[in-house]
Order: sequence, then C-alpha cells, then structure tokens
Amino acid sequence: MAAERVFAMPDLGEGLEEGEITAWLVAEGDAVVLNQPIVEVETAKATVEIPSPFAGEVARLHGAVGEAIPVGQPLVTFTVATDEQATAAAQVSTPDTAPVATSPAVRKLARELSIDLDTVVGTGAQGRVTADDVRAAAGPAPVAGPSPGAEVSPLTPTRRAIAENITRQAAIPQVTTFRTVDCTALEAFRAELEVSPLPVVVAALASTLATHPALNAAWTAEGVVVATGVNVGIAADTERGLMVPVLRDAQAMDIVEVRDEIRRLAEGARAATLLPDDLIGATIAVSNTGSYGSEAGTPILSPGTAVTLAIGVIEPRALIVDGAVVARSACTLSCTFDHRVLDGAAVGRALTDLVALLEDPDRLGDLPR
Repeated sequence: MAAERVFAMPDLGEGLEEGEITAWLVAEGDAVVLNQPIVEVETAKATVEIPSPFAGEVARLHGAVGEAIPVGQPLVTFTVATDEQATAAAQVSTPDTAPVATSPAVRKLARELSIDLDTVVGTGAQGRVTADDVRAAAGPAPVAGPSPGAEVSPLTPTRRAIAENITRQAAIPQVTTFRTVDCTALEAFRAELEVSPLPVVVAALASTLATHPALNAAWTAEGVVVATGVNVGIAADTERGLMVPVLRDAQAMDIVEVRDEIRRLAEGARAATLLPDDLIGATIAVSNTGSYGSEAGTPILSPGTAVTLAIGVIEPRALIVDGAVVARSACTLSCTFDHRVLDGAAVGRALTDLVALLEDPDRLGDLPR
C-alpha cells in the first residue's frame, strides 16, 4: 500500500537554522533508493549532499535552487510502498512543530534581546519562531545605509554565520597575551622533517596540554568542561570566508600525520567538501596569521573553546642572546583566552612551557614524528 512521507530539512550542524538548496539531484517522479543523494545544500558551515531517507518515488520537491529552507520545514515528499519502510527515517526527520518550538540559537537570541518568546508570533513552518521573528519583535535597529552608487554584496550563508559567531564570541570576556619565540631550533627541525612550522607547533601544543589541561576546556552553564582529547580547530582562509575545520585527537598523532590532516582539512574547506562533523567539536584553536605576513594579532575565540593560539610570521629579528644583540629567526605567539575559564598566570605558565619546547632542539626531537 502506497503512502506519502514528508522529509523535513534536517539539522546539519550546531545551531544551524536553515540550508540553501544549491542543486537538486533528483526530479519529481524519479524513483530513488534508500540513502541515494537527492539534494545538495549549502549551510553556514559546509556544502553537503543529503541522502534519501526512503526508498520510493519523489512526489514533490519543496523548494527551488537558491531558496533557503529552515530546519524542520518540508524538503521532499516521497511516495513509499509501505509504512514500514519509512519508520526509522521518520523518527529522525520529524521536526518539533509545537506552536512555540524554537532552536537553541533562537532561544539564546531571545534572551540576549530580552524578548519573551510566548509573545512572538512565529512565521516558520507550523508556527515555528525563527530568528527573524525575534529580531522583528525587538524592533528595527538603526543601520547606516550604503552611499549613493555603492555596490551592495548580498550576504552568503557562510558570511552571515561568521558574523553571527564573531558577534556572539566577542561578548565573552577574553584577553590576549603575547610571547616572542626564538625559532632557530624550530626552523632547523621543521626543515629536517620537510614540513611547515604549523604542524610542529600543533604537535608541541598538544604535548604542552598534557601538563596544562585547563587550556583545553570550555565554559558551560553547568561548569568548566575539560576535554580529554585535543581537538584543534585550524583556521582556514577560503573564498567563502573563514572556516575552522577540526583536527581530532592531535595528542595521538605524530607530526607527519598532523601535517597530512591539516592539508586534508584545508583542501576540503577551500573546495567546500567537508562534512558537518569536520567543523564541530574543537577544544582549542590555532590560527597561522604568519601565512599572510602578519607579525602578531589578537585572535578571537572559536565557539566552544577557551583558547586560540595565533602564530605570527617567522622572520629575522634582533634578539638578546647571552647578553649580545643578534639576528635570529623569531615569531610572536598570541594567545587569546576566556577569562571566565582561565587566569593570566595559568596561561602564562603554559605559554612559557610551550615556548621552551619550541626553542629546545632536544625537546623538539622528542616529539613523535
């Protein structure tokens, strides 16, 4: 017996509210099998292919290419042979459609804007309250318009998500501290391994966290959560904006493995082929600002982390060695930390140990490679 089953836009990542259809891979009337890719969707974090949760026939496509579909709103209607075929997927894809049902991100926005959600009329699917509904309830914010003749570039989902993340993260009380590193030993060591400085610094950071685990933590409403694995968010510059894919379990990798994983993540970020899981779960973050010539910076925290380490450009500097001024390869490490989680003394001790490791050829040689 045939039955219709509606597949809603799934939640493709932490806090995402919608996905933009970039390509339909099936047409109405097509027969599909279970897990066959049916649509390509761009979210704020990645471009992904969504598989069919049913085997059957495509009855209706709910959206055009370029249209943003909110999470929980119908995406595809299928005709399936039996109810049993749809049971498992329906349990996963059925959205919460209570009249005031909202996502965690919308509830957080409402708290920030002091809006009572019970007073907001939802315009989303089946009365769901969206972020735009909350903003509308808060009233218009004064925005300076463009100058006459200026060109306005529409916001992409990625650029909008970057702006929203940075705005949220900027509200965290964070402090940046700096240390100069004599990179003589680091440069020799990385040249020997034929790697860039970044994998060596990531491996050295993972080693340092073994004795300074408080830096590998996050603030939550329940308390400070210290992670057991070192999952390093690696800032990657792409045409779509800044992405921060996650290198998982760095503490269990050698330097060559770190190099290869950084390369895979960076290439995936630039090609927009990363999976949502590649972009969540960071416990600490690293930004290689020296890759574009920056001497130092004040990096902002990544979501869910308490520390971001930025590596400035390595270049000759005047350093005092044994009482004499000499030219040495050096760089500046910038460490931004969540002051709710960490005090300056704890971060200072960890940075002292990290710098000592990076400057010592024997300790560098002890890193797994």
